[in-house]
Amino acid sequence: MGLEQNNEQQYREVVDKYAGPNANYQMTTRDYVLRPEADGDSGPIVITLPPVADAKGRWYSIVARNADAVNTITVEDFRNDSECWPGDPVLDGKCDRLLFYSDGLLWHATGNPGDFPGISTTAPPGTTPTPTTAAP
Repeated sequence: MGLEQNNEQQYREVVDKYAGPNANYQMTTRDYVLRPEADGDSGPIVITLPPVADAKGRWYSIVARNADAVNTITVEDFRNDSECWPGDPVLDGKCDRLLFYSDGLLWHATGNPGDFPGISTTAPPGTTPTPTTAAP
């Protein structure tokens, strides 16, 4: 199947799929709305975006229902398949949020930096993480 067929958000799929994971979660291309929870019972969790090529032309909303400095929600790209992935954003507060868009080769994270002041990026071992915000 060519990627040209994935240009429309609703192409042959139900658009009202919603998930609220409280454990590590691998997103599918149908998981447009995610409301993960990380707490003392679950501990830190990792959300993995769907393959960037399969998600071409689609938007994905991730909002932390519950998270804190210890029980974080880390968002990673699928098998490091995104070009120019800057690092895995970490949601560490209730209502921290990101909106992801796939152009087929690269995940773009968007949002209002004031909406998630606690967001940071993981860094390679032996380096110091630098706080970042998603570009508007």
